Amino acid sequence: MTTNTQPPTENNDAAAENTVSAETETITSLRAEINGLQDELRLIAAREDLVQKLETAGARSPRLLFGTVQEKLQFGDTGKLENAEALVAMIKSELPEQFGAQAAAASIDGGSGTTANIRPLTKETLAKMSPEQISRLDWASVRQVLSQA
Repeated sequence: MTTNTQPPTENNDAAAENTVSAETETITSLRAEINGLQDELRLIAAREDLVQKLETAGARSPRLLFGTVQEKLQFGDTGKLENAEALVAMIKSELPEQFGAQAAAASIDGGSGTTANIRPLTKETLAKMSPEQISRLDWASVRQVLSQA
């Protein structure tokens, strides 16, 4: 094994300083990356917590609602979301239509066909009707009854 017995020179000092500087830059960039990843994990945990609370509150689109309050998240010293309940209350007051049972869509046919016929249409009932009454009937039903032997 050989050892360097040369006295330190300016070149050796500059090389050592460059090595320390490069190591410092690497450590600084790694710390920044770790901090960014920790922030991302904290945000994911906050999203899951808030989404669960919104689902419990009956929100229709909890993941979409999270995006409306993301900039208002407040974290404690441990990185845990502290204002989840306040955010749910704020969303419920500002967007009440996003909570509760969803109303059924209104039919575009105005309820056509939803009333039950008391008497089924038969050849005998057609024979008893006047031409005016028959003209008000559904012609597809009349054709079907007349085509049956």
